[in-house]
Amino acid sequence: MKRTTIGALGRLFDGPHATPTRRSDGPYFLNIASLKSGRLDLSESDHVSEEDFVRWTRRVTPRAGDLLFSYETRLGEAALMPEGVTACLGRRMALLRPDRSVVDPRFLLYFYLSPSFQRAIATNTIHGATVPRIGLSTMPAWEIAIPSLSKQKAIADVLGALDDKIAANDQVAVTALSLADALFAASLQRDAGTPITIGELADRGVLAQGDGYRTKQAEHGQPGFRILRAGDIRDGRVVPEGTDFVSESYARQIGQKASRPNDIVMTTKGSVGRVAVVPPDLETVVYSPQICYFRVLSEDALDRGYLAAWFRSSDLQTQASQLMFKSDMAPYINLRDIRSLTVPVPSRTEQRKQGELQRSLLDIIHAAHSESRRLGRTRDELLPLLMSGKIRVREVEKIVEGVV
Repeated sequence: MKRTTIGALGRLFDGPHATPTRRSDGPYFLNIASLKSGRLDLSESDHVSEEDFVRWTRRVTPRAGDLLFSYETRLGEAALMPEGVTACLGRRMALLRPDRSVVDPRFLLYFYLSPSFQRAIATNTIHGATVPRIGLSTMPAWEIAIPSLSKQKAIADVLGALDDKIAANDQVAVTALSLADALFAASLQRDAGTPITIGELADRGVLAQGDGYRTKQAEHGQPGFRILRAGDIRDGRVVPEGTDFVSESYARQIGQKASRPNDIVMTTKGSVGRVAVVPPDLETVVYSPQICYFRVLSEDALDRGYLAAWFRSSDLQTQASQLMFKSDMAPYINLRDIRSLTVPVPSRTEQRKQGELQRSLLDIIHAAHSESRRLGRTRDELLPLLMSGKIRVREVEKIVEGVV
């Protein structure tokens, strides 16, 4: 291992300390919400005009291989800038442009996420009157130790193989979801269905629906059930990452507001209308008040695959957009308005046909995400072992080859 400093690995840049006017299209405006588990989630990024893009890139324009990281609030998050993306840095975002003769970019990401460097971040965090932050002026002097460039690349190849498989699984899921949505749209053209409200379906006992559980601080504790927040519903997935749990001793009080496989969940506050289906292998979670759940009770009357497809449709989004801006507060849909949402229910034959297709594609999506979660756990377990030298690359290469 070679002793060196962060500054010797490349050049540090931060973005302007301001926020431009946000748009629905144009170059990406990268923010700290875009950084998730070592990956750049562009669905969480806003856009800027071409004029603002020029102003926001006077200091630096992010390019492929740059290490993007947050230096305030959500410390420790990082991702590599991908190929083919036009973007500028947002507030609280910085980048390290690696000197490739010294450090491999992919290794640099894994090194940044490793426990040893996360401890370095914690040691150098400045806790002021506002939010925790990293002092970018002092960061280049941080002392670190990294292996030779050849060993860096070997480590990056092993861990990168797992991430490449995760990325391939994600693409399978995206493709399956797009196909599901296209099939549903074609189904509605064949049979527009009879409109019925969510409230009517609930009153008939076909559907159970409700908002989340309002927890008290005294109810928090482990062992227990993780609280699912609105931010955990992403790209049609349920990704519970919060650290708050409701003690299992309150299971009776939680009641129906604990998750069950195949529940449809929708965000009702802030980013309204994000939808996902709870996969069969997900841990039991407690829905927060920013989430509404929908649980089919009678498959004979309503196919859950068909209903899940409708919740992802433009029809739902159109109805939601007409209900979420009734006040000057953040976008929000209350339970009464949710009951007024109208579902087009087609003939039983069309519903069964479409529901079967939708459920088959959901199975593919859930399987891809499930494998990705397992691969992610494997990567996270190997990361500190490889970085510390406790396990050699050669020892895990064949294992990883068998996995991917």
